[in-house]
Formats: sequence, structure tokens, C-alpha cells
Amino acid sequence: MRIFTFGALLLMTFFGGNAQTGKEVPFDASVRKGILPNGMHYYIKHNEEPKERASFYFAQNVGSVLEKDTQRGLAHFLEHMAFNGTEHYPEKSMLAYLEKNGVKFGSEINAFTAFDKTVYNISKVPVTNQKLIDSTLLVLHDWSGSLSLTEKEIDAERGVINEEWRTRNTPGFRVAEKIWTEGVMEGSVYAKRMPIGLMSVVNNFEYDELRDYYKRWYRPDQQAVVVVGDIDVDKMEERIISTFSSIPLKKNLPERKEFDITLNGGTRFIKSLDKEVGTVGVQFYIRNKAKKREGFEYLDNSLKESLVSYILNNRYKEMVVKPDCPALSAGYSYSNFIRPLDILSLNIQPKTGMELKSFEFALTELLRFVTHGATESELQRAKISIKNNQLSYLKNKDKISSDSYANSIYAHFFSKNPMPDVTWNVDYIVNRLETISNEDLLKHIRANYKKEDIVVAVTGPEDKDYPGEDAFMETYNKVHQSDLKPFEDTTSDEPLIAAQLTARPVIKKEKLQGVDANMYTLSNGAKVVIYPTTYDKDVIYIRGYSPGGTSLLETPMLPSADAVTYVASQSGLGNFDKIALGKKLAGTNTSLSMGLSELSESVSGRSTKSDIEVLFKKLYLSFEAPRFEQEAYDLAIKRFEKGLEQKKKNKKSTLQDSISLAMSDHHKRTLLFNESLLKQIDFQKLQNIYKDRFKGADDFTFVLVGDIDEDQVLKLAQKYIGNIKPSGAKESYIDHKYVPADGKSVVRVKEEMETPQTTVRVIFNGEMPYSLKNGLVVSMLGQLLEKSCHEVIREEEGGSYGVGASGSLTDIPDERYTVSVGFDCNPDKTEQLLGVVYHEVNKLSEEINANDFNEVKMAMIKSRKEAVNNNSYWMSVITSNVFYGREIYTLNDYIALVNTITENDIKKAARTIAEKSDVVEGVLIPENL
Repeated sequence: MRIFTFGALLLMTFFGGNAQTGKEVPFDASVRKGILPNGMHYYIKHNEEPKERASFYFAQNVGSVLEKDTQRGLAHFLEHMAFNGTEHYPEKSMLAYLEKNGVKFGSEINAFTAFDKTVYNISKVPVTNQKLIDSTLLVLHDWSGSLSLTEKEIDAERGVINEEWRTRNTPGFRVAEKIWTEGVMEGSVYAKRMPIGLMSVVNNFEYDELRDYYKRWYRPDQQAVVVVGDIDVDKMEERIISTFSSIPLKKNLPERKEFDITLNGGTRFIKSLDKEVGTVGVQFYIRNKAKKREGFEYLDNSLKESLVSYILNNRYKEMVVKPDCPALSAGYSYSNFIRPLDILSLNIQPKTGMELKSFEFALTELLRFVTHGATESELQRAKISIKNNQLSYLKNKDKISSDSYANSIYAHFFSKNPMPDVTWNVDYIVNRLETISNEDLLKHIRANYKKEDIVVAVTGPEDKDYPGEDAFMETYNKVHQSDLKPFEDTTSDEPLIAAQLTARPVIKKEKLQGVDANMYTLSNGAKVVIYPTTYDKDVIYIRGYSPGGTSLLETPMLPSADAVTYVASQSGLGNFDKIALGKKLAGTNTSLSMGLSELSESVSGRSTKSDIEVLFKKLYLSFEAPRFEQEAYDLAIKRFEKGLEQKKKNKKSTLQDSISLAMSDHHKRTLLFNESLLKQIDFQKLQNIYKDRFKGADDFTFVLVGDIDEDQVLKLAQKYIGNIKPSGAKESYIDHKYVPADGKSVVRVKEEMETPQTTVRVIFNGEMPYSLKNGLVVSMLGQLLEKSCHEVIREEEGGSYGVGASGSLTDIPDERYTVSVGFDCNPDKTEQLLGVVYHEVNKLSEEINANDFNEVKMAMIKSRKEAVNNNSYWMSVITSNVFYGREIYTLNDYIALVNTITENDIKKAARTIAEKSDVVEGVLIPENL
């Protein structure tokens, strides 16, 4: 369950405003809202993404900040208990009922607890089943005030909460928590109310402590029902009124007060070190009392902050790529951290030993902006980028999901910030952008920047020396005493492609079987598949594939091959380095990435309809004029080195490396991210590999899916893809036989740990003929295995926060299945819970729980029905067909095939898994065990 949403770090991005004083921001008229006599709010909206589905959210204006000292952690504990029995759904019958109807726990049934709020959701509920809709509302009714809270279920959940704490108590969280509680939230009750709470309380609280919190705070005057989906709003309102009006608002309940924070005007320096943290970081915070802005003031403030963030973060991106920059990365943000507190923050990753210099650099650029603001060219780029993003968002508003709308609605319930409809809001932003000046941005950031209520923090491993408070404050004062000049922005008017390209002919056109798409072969041999759809407005996706990949390279080239596309992406295209390219394309909305894997070369990207020619230009240059900058390479190596430092401290990385070696039977071509690999990455080899692997498009097939004018896109393909010089090579990949050793490979790794925890990974691998049906069987088996392991390991034993399992079947490079199970657990239960995995696999070969089997079928059919109205689904279907020769199935064919699968099919597959698999069993345990 999601629990840590610290503060509302979710400003309603890109909201705008103008000087229409005297008017109110109109509330979204498509949302029906009301308040019942008992004080409960409700919000209802009709939305058809996805069709025939509705999402139900239950928002409560209560969280961990309301706990007593004897209840620390019980707000979150109570959230768990909501799934363990209610008045109308004893024990876990609610989950069983919902999952029987294809609604999955975890992905579609979930909740989170934060300082000031608790939110439950049941998403993508089929609306064609009226009984299911009424039952879902009844679940929300029971959450309001009818939880069972039996002593048996409370005691059973204590172990699960402990395992959640164990899983979440990572090095990164530990160092962040110290900064939050001793610095950022200092002076407030929030500093002592982290939602996960204290395990000493979780393990020992009296039952009535939990019941007391529930009775005091779970009540209708603090609750809201949110329903968004393909529903009749009038009828849903009637059902909500009839279902929830009878819930009584008890008398003599405590006030739900708002909490403040005391800012003392001082400076706080914190070293938050942990022996398991790998890299060093520097953070700078300015704490401000949260300002309550309403209407146009709120919208205007949010838009100005978006402009400031865009400009300042782009400056940091431009400067960190320079060789003399002391920081590897730096980022600015301004957000609401907890209700009474806003924070301005800088997050800096210094180069080795440059903590002070990197702090000076980042603070200097922030203060330069506070002093001078933006250049005119920066401001215009930011405006056009935000404007074009908003216009594209508007064109695609019918694809905004019900869950996305629900999130915005419950955020409004908590904050009471404006919530206009999408069309009004985008129109407002576009118009307001025209009038915002640099003076507006200066006034905005100067209102947030001050020389008091500051937190400076250093995070990193314990075994290093760091500058102290005096050194940082000396640097801070030095920056403020500097004579800062305005930022100098450089741009170029040079065209992206100077050459005059002419369209090359199509030499062949053919229809795909099973889908209404055309494949065109261009004169240079490249193939282009075009599939126009109406699912996403103004969006076009591209994916390209060529067989071969790194399988065709000699072993010594593999380390460089592993980094080649990243270094290329950081170097730019044609005559433009990465920064110049970003400026040149500011305001356009495209993305394109090149990929190099073991078996293929690939291309992946997307574009708005209006920018599709820019996408084709980037594609052309990626083949014909890639760049490899020495500075980009040097910076990449430094970033890799920092990543390696972090990896060395990550206790699970040793286990993962050991499993990778075992899965390939220690094949000589298996790469591990270590010092040896970094030393072998060679700048010249990178260039040679890229030119070899992407030397022509004649071995590529490109698939375009989306809001396509086929004639226009084909002409662009002829002009840009058609002019990529052919290599004449027709390649295939080499199967190097990365398979585990016969039998069972046992991997045991011991590591010293701050929080003792066992990590278990069991992987079953073997041969199986490939077919869609067999693939579905293996997938079902993985889901059934997850259900059974979850039931025993989490619910019965309380030994883990969660169990993951999956099954897949592929025919590339050969026909093999993989079934894997993984979980973290209490070290004391390692061998017992490991045994559960094998027991449950064997059990599936003998008996199948009929209810679980039907739930898995229902969920798969429900998921496929939702997927077919999305471009990502059709891209997957078409590329699977044209890249790998797999048959295209209609929705009805898929459903029919799922329904033909029997329990005996699962049993047979389970016997294969249990008896014929090569198994890799990886276990990471604390060193003292």
C-alpha cells in the first residue's frame, strides 16, 4: 500500500491566471458536488476513459498528524485494517468479492496514509454490473464507520506492518527522514508523526487505542466520496445519497484542527550520514509559511512558479555538462511540503570532494535568478513550451483517465484550491502567458527567497569527511556578497538539417494481416508500417527494430556497447550539442531514443501531430549525423562512477549480480556493473559501435501508430527515412545461449545490514513450445502463484509486506518460459518462507483453487478490454507481428482463447515448472545469521 506522500508535492502544474479581478474561477461544471446532512462531501463526474469502468475514491481529511503519542503509526495501521473486515464484508471477503469481478488488489484496490490525509480507491470497476457498483459503494460506506477491528485481525496485521517498515527503511529514507524531522519540519507536530509510526507502538498498542483513533476521526464530516467513470451522474448521486446519508455524525467529537509550524528565523545545518548510503548529496531549503491563495491568485502563482522552475532547471542542465562545473546535477523546486509549510529547495549531486564548490555553484545560479530573473529568450522558450504542452493536453482531454480526474478532485477536497475544467484552464493559461513579464517572475521568486529559516544538509556515507557548518555558511555568505552579472543565453539560427532532402520512392505496399495497417517498403530497403487510430488525439508514436544487436559484437566490445546510446543521447545531433539542440527545439513536443540490446537495435519515440516532422528530422540525424562529444563522455563516466558508488552500498546489488551470473551459467559475455566494466568503456569504441550498429535503415522496420494523416506521414518517411543511406547488410542475431546451469543453482549472499532483512528470489526457467495459449497459461500460473504465496507468506505468516510473482513465455531467441517469485522477509523466517515457494508450485500441479482461477481469467479479460482502446496496445500488437512474426488476435479471439484454458492446462504447466525447470534460488541474508 502506498503510504508516503509527504506533503502535497503536487502543485496543480501549469495552472494560470490573469487580472480578471472581481470574478471567481469557475468550478468544473462537469463535476456534480454536494454535502450530505451529516457533513460528508461527494463528487461525481462522467468520464469514458476507460469505457464501461468507474473509479471510486474515499478521501478522509485525517492522517498521522492527529495521532496521540500512544498512537504513533495507528493511522497507517487503520488503513491496513480497512481491508481486513467490515460490517458487511467480514474478514477478507470484500477483497475476494472484488477480485472475483476482475478488480485486482494492489493495482486497482489500494490506499495510502499521509500526515493530513488518508485515501482509499477501488478503480476500473465494470459498470455493466449494477450489483457490483452498489456493493462497491457499500464498501466505502463500511470504511466510513463500520470496520470490524477484531483482535484476531489486528494481531495478524502487526507482522505485516513490521515487514512494511523493514522494506521501507532504506538508507535513502533514513537520511531523508533525519533532514525532514530535524530540519524541514522542525517546530511542528509533523516532525513526530511520520506515517509509518513507531514499531514499539505497532507491536504493543492496546486494541482500544486503534478503535479510539477510528471513532474520533473516521467520521462523515471529514470524508468525501469521489466517483468518476462511465456512469449516469443523476443515478449515481441518488445512490450516494441513499447509501451514505444514514451514517450518523456523532456528538461531542473533537475538532479537526489545522496545525501550524513555528519558524524561528534561524539556520539549521544537518549531516545525515548512513553507512549504507553510497553517494554524497547537498540539499538547501528555505522554509516559508504556506500562503493560502484563492482563485486567480492561486492560478497565477502556480503558473509563475512553473515558468521559474522551467527556466532555472534548464540553466542547471546547461551548466552541469561543462567540464569545470563542480556538480554532476542540480535541481530547483518550490512546493508545499506539509500543509503549513512551503519549501524552496535545491538538490545537488557534487562531483567527488566538491561539496562546497557545488553548493556555491547552485546557490549562485539561484541568486543570479533572484537578482536578474530570466533573459527574454529564456522567457519566450518557457512560455512556448508550456503553451504547446497545454494545447496538446487539451486536444487529448478525452483520454484523461478517470483515476487522474479523481486524484484532482480529492486534492481539491483537501486543499479547496480552484478546480476549473480543462478547456477553461488551458484557455486561461494560454492567454495569461502572453502578459507575464520578467518583472513578474522576479517579484514571484523574491517573495519566496529569504536569508532566514534555512536548512543546509549533507547526505552520504559515514566513512567520508565532509565540510562543516562554518564552511557552508562561509560559502553561503560569499555568494550573497558576490556581484552577480545577468545570465547570458546563447542561441543559434542554423537549421537542424542544412541539406535539401527529396522524397524517395515507395517500391512496395502491402496490407498487414489482422489489422487495418499498411506496410511500405522504401527504395533504400527500410520498411514503414502506418496505423492511423483515433484513441489519442494529437499524438503519434514510433518504434523501430532491426535484428542483430550486441550479439554480433566481440566480447571485448560489450562494455562500451552498454554505454553507447546513453553517451550519444548526451552529445546532441548534427551541428547541435545537447543543450543547443534543446534550445533549438524548445516549444516542440517530441522525444526519441535509440536502443541497443543483446538481440536488436531499436528506436522509440513520440510526437504531437504538429511536430511530427521534427521527430523525423531527429530520426534522420540519429542515423546520418550522430554526435559523440568528449565532454559528454567524460561526464557520463563520472555519473557512472557515482552510480557505482551507490551500487556498492546497495545490499541487494550483490545478490542481483550473483543471480545474473547464475541465470547465464557464468557466461563470459555476462556484464556486471563494476570497476572492470567502467575501465573498458572506450570513447573510440563507442563511436565505432554506434556507426556499425546504426549504419543504415535498410534492415529496420518502423511502426507508426496514432493520430496520423497517412499521406502526410508517408511523405515525411520517404523524405527522412528514405534518405538514410543503406548499408546493404541483412543481419540476424546470434543466440549465445544465456541459460542457467542444469538443475538447481543456489546463491547465498551475506551482507552487514542496518535493518536486518532477507531478500528471496526464486527463478524457474526451461524450454516450452511458444504459442499464445501457452504464454497465457504461464502468465496465469504466475498470477496464481502470487496469490497463493501472498496468502501464506503475508496473510498467514505475517512474514512479508508483499510477494511478487510472474510468468512469461518467449520465442526470442528461443522458446523458453520464466516463472519468478520474489519477496523481502523477516530473517528469522527465511527457510520456512522459502519452502513455501516450492510447496505452492507443487501444489498448483495437483490442485487449482477454482475461485482464484476464475479471478485471474476475469482480470485478464477485463484488462484486455481496457487495453484495446489505447495506442500502446496496438503498438505492441503490430510490432509483435512485424518484428517477430506473431499472429494478431482480435479481442474476441483473445477472450475465447482465455476461456478455453482449463485447470488441467495450469496443472500440466505447473508440473513442468516443478519437475523440469532449471532453478536459480537467490537469497540475501544479514551477515550475523
